[in-house]
Amino acid sequence: MRALAITEREVKNFVQNTVSTFDQCFRCGACSGICPVKKTSYVFDPRKIVHQLLNGRLEEVLNEILWYCSQCGSCVPVCPMDVKPRDVIKALRDFVIKKGLISDEELFELGVFARVNPSKCIVCLTCVRTCPFEAVSIKEEGFAFIDKDKCRACGICVRECPARAIELKEKPEYMEVKF
Repeated sequence: MRALAITEREVKNFVQNTVSTFDQCFRCGACSGICPVKKTSYVFDPRKIVHQLLNGRLEEVLNEILWYCSQCGSCVPVCPMDVKPRDVIKALRDFVIKKGLISDEELFELGVFARVNPSKCIVCLTCVRTCPFEAVSIKEEGFAFIDKDKCRACGICVRECPARAIELKEKPEYMEVKF
């Protein structure tokens, strides 16, 4: 992540354009209690993210932790104040990307999307057929390409690729869990 050269007001205004009620959080913990990622991660907590934003702690909010959220939406219906932590986190992600605070390479290393090694791709179309999110296409150059904005990092294309040309990094929250 790059150094922050932004204001607290700028971030809050950006989030408020998506979730006008984000500042109503009173830290009840309902979102954290139901969050499946919180149950497996020691560092991810949707309640903490919202409160750090409210308190202007941008260094603690605008970082790779935002991508731990699976965007499942479990937190949305349980919030008594209609804060929608999932949407707050999505808005913060969009802000970080828009401001160029994180690179595509950093997102790839976080397991946010899969990518194709063009030198291994045999253009068999297996990835195109198996991707449930229509994230894969074939480039004119003659290899598969995965649209990072459509990819949900499900790993189906990785498992199905006969040439082993697709790579997906393990998400950090999965690496925390020790059985």
